[in-house]
Amino acid sequence: MGRKGKDPDELRKKIIDIAYTIIVTEGLRKCTVRAVTKRAGCALGSLGYLFTGLDDVILAVNTRTLTEMGQYMFEKAQAEKEEQVVDRLTALALAYFTYAKDYFNQWEALFVLRFSQSELPSEYLQVRSQLILKITTLFSKDMTDQEKNIMLARTMYEAVHGIVVLGLDHRLGGTSQDVENRIRLLVSTMIKN
Repeated sequence: MGRKGKDPDELRKKIIDIAYTIIVTEGLRKCTVRAVTKRAGCALGSLGYLFTGLDDVILAVNTRTLTEMGQYMFEKAQAEKEEQVVDRLTALALAYFTYAKDYFNQWEALFVLRFSQSELPSEYLQVRSQLILKITTLFSKDMTDQEKNIMLARTMYEAVHGIVVLGLDHRLGGTSQDVENRIRLLVSTMIKN
């Protein structure tokens, strides 16, 4: 009688869940093929069969992280009582910084893998595009040029991300409050212009 194998979809989900848990609790460096497959109770080759490799698993985890981070950020922005664009965007940008601090391992994993746009999976690109479009809705009441809104959303994200990276690395010195003040200054300056 032949041995019954594991359901590939269930095993795929299990591998992603385990990789996510490793990244959350131990960081990306500890998320190895061997660590994931050992905890999943499967052979090394199973990961290679279900994914193109560990990077593919990490991209699946990163897609989940992007979704979670987006929900976290927009909950904070929507909780902002002020209706001014600058207040909503400041709340969003500060939530990005808070997420990066509080969920550092997941946040850091988003930026470790270096892929070109064409190499990223469609699900990841879709989640990322939805986040950018959602950011544009925060200014759409006051600014009607959709193309400009998208460019402004991308530019603001890139600028805030730079402040967050440097702030978390303590490259510019200062405290979390200093980082938050720089974010506030950036957002208010961008919106005024």
